[in-house]
Parts: sequence; C-alpha cells; structure tokens
Amino acid sequence: MHKKSLIIQMGILFLIILLSLTGTGCGTQSNNAPADKRQASADPIKIGLLVPYTGVFTSNGVDITRGVELYLDEVGWKAGGRDLKLIKEDSEMNGQVSLQKTRRLVESEKVDILTGVVSSTVAYAIRDYVVGNELPFIISNAGARNLTRGDASKYIFRVSFANGQYEYPFAKYMFNELKIRKVVVMAPDYAAGLEKAEGFMISFKEAGGEVIQEIYPKLGTTDYGPYLAQVKDADAVFVHFSAADSIKFVKQYEEYGLQRIQLFSAGDLVDESSLPGQGDSALGIISALHYSAALTNSENQNFVENYTSKYGDGPNMFAEQGYVSAQVIVKALEAIGGDTSDKAKLLEAIRTVQFDAPRGPFKFDQKTQNVIFDTHIRKVEKVNGKLVNTVIKSIPDTSDYWQGNP
Repeated sequence: MHKKSLIIQMGILFLIILLSLTGTGCGTQSNNAPADKRQASADPIKIGLLVPYTGVFTSNGVDITRGVELYLDEVGWKAGGRDLKLIKEDSEMNGQVSLQKTRRLVESEKVDILTGVVSSTVAYAIRDYVVGNELPFIISNAGARNLTRGDASKYIFRVSFANGQYEYPFAKYMFNELKIRKVVVMAPDYAAGLEKAEGFMISFKEAGGEVIQEIYPKLGTTDYGPYLAQVKDADAVFVHFSAADSIKFVKQYEEYGLQRIQLFSAGDLVDESSLPGQGDSALGIISALHYSAALTNSENQNFVENYTSKYGDGPNMFAEQGYVSAQVIVKALEAIGGDTSDKAKLLEAIRTVQFDAPRGPFKFDQKTQNVIFDTHIRKVEKVNGKLVNTVIKSIPDTSDYWQGNP
C-alpha cells in the first residue's frame, strides 16, 4: 500500500513538472516575452507636446501642434505597429510652469517621448529634469546654442536650428556673392537676438566685411523710430525680429525712408505668418532660413497642399518644424518596431534617422544631435497677388558653425 501511494505521488509530481514546462498550468503565460513588455507593446506610445497655448507666442504653439497632428493623421496615428497618443500641455512660456507640466507628463502620463518647446528659457528650465529621467527630448523650435553644445545630452535632439546656424552662411553669401562690405546690425536685446546677431557678425568679419554699427532695441519695443534714426549709411542692414515685432519693424523701416539701404534678415522677420501684416513693405527683403513654403520639392508641395486643406491657410516655419518633429518620432519608432522598452535602441534610432522633409534633406549631426539642413536664401516677391519667400539659392548641409562645418 505504501509502495502504491508513493508511485501515485511521484506521478502527480511528474505531471506538475510537465505542465509547468509546457506553460499550460498554474497560470503560466504561454508567450515567452516578459509580461510587462507584452503589456507595454499593447499600450499606445505616448508623446508629450509642450508648447505655448496662451500669451504672445500662442500662434507658434498652435502652428507646431498643427504640423505634428497633420503628420500623425497621415500615418493613421500608428508607428511600429502601435497606436500613438499625443498629450498636450501649455508651457505658458514660463520656465517654472513648464517644469511642473513636464513633471506631470513624465510622472502621471508616463510619456515615452517629449517634443515641442518654443522658448529657450523653457528648454533650459526642463533640461536637467528631462535628462535625469532619461526621456528622449526632440526640440521643435528653441534655438539656444548651448542646448546642443556645452549642455548637450544623448537625450536631447533639435529639428529646428541653433541660433546663428543659418545666419553664418548667409553672411558669407552677402559678402562673396552680393559684394556687401559694410553693414549695420540690429536685433532685440535678448538671448536669441544676440546669438543670431553674433553668428552673422562672426561670419561676416571672417569673410572680410565690416560691421560699422550694432543696435539692440529692448525686446517688445513698439516704436523703433529712435533706433532707426541712428542707422548709419552702409551697404546693407541685417536684422533679426520675429512675431509681432517683425511686422512693426518692417513697416517702420519703410516709413523712415530706409529702403534706400537693402534690408537683409534672419528668416523669422518675413515668416509666412508675418507677411500679410507687413504688406508691400516687405517686398525685396532678402532672408535666410531652413524653410520656405515656396519650395518646389514634392515633399513640400504635398505638405503645403495637405496643410492648407486641413487648416484653411498655408504653413510657416513653425508648422514645418512640428511636422518634422513628428516625422522623426514616427520614423524612429518604425525602425525599432515600436519597442520603446530599450532606451538605447530608441535613442540610436532617433539619432540616425534620415529622410526628405518639406525643407529638403533631413539628418542630425551625429556628434551634437543638432539638425543639419540646407540654408535657403529667399527674397520676398508678389506671386499671383500673394507675398511669398521665393528661394533664390540653397546652401547645402549647414551645421552649427561652432563645429567648423558651416
């Protein structure tokens, strides 16, 4: 009897072992993948979007959002076989507020990737937190140079520009091809204005040109008259102003009779969103930027058509930057099959992504993770009754001049 009982017990033990090995008993999953990884693959990939939806830069935030959502529409809100979820937060253009919003995106929403950010102040305010939490951060606009220089991180990428990046080759173009020798430089007295002016001046002086005057009005100045009255005779005036300031400056430049001196600018001055307010006062302004809605490549023509169809008006640089941010995210996720569990592979997929964007060829500098783009020299013209930035020359493969590879 004892021997028979022992045989039965051994048989039961053998059956238990067999069931556990085949994965059909005791609640064991039949899939060899870890349970948490299988659950993650079923969940949507969460993308945090931090831009201003209130305040004077609301339009920039809306334009970036439109660009992001347009591309996500085009791919059916999926990448690498997984659904995509966009979680939007208002930065309010405030560093401390943005840090709180970023904490919520990371700790409550559990976002996988962060994008957006118009202001460099905001980018710096959240930089350490983002890096400390190992969150891939794709900057859609903020141009502070040090974000991809001394404060660079493997978690930080930028699709827009570093301040001075397209101003640097533009200065060489003015000196070498247009034979400009003496310039006056004007820009608002804040970080972006000063960095853009510096990039231009370094390059212009390297080429052999002379900056005979620098004028830095207070940011948000409404009356540029006292500053325009100071402008000395020169071959050209180079400026950087943006948003509402750009409209006031261009109109007042004409009112003060300064159109006798050719006006050159960073592309922000004559962004497509500003041209209607500037009117014919903007005609003839020559600028440099990484984008123009008038580019004739097929990617841009499709982008302009789809954007206009969806939103009722045409895109500008901010919309294109949002669109490209979404392209980078989706293409990187496609490359790794939507598996965000391996952070190193995700970062490598982002860093090495390359494609044809509306602006032209897109890729990251493999050292700084700042964008490399073609700089487009544009001239404001009227085409079919509409003001446009006609591209008159493109300078390929423009990287941050700090790298010595303009």
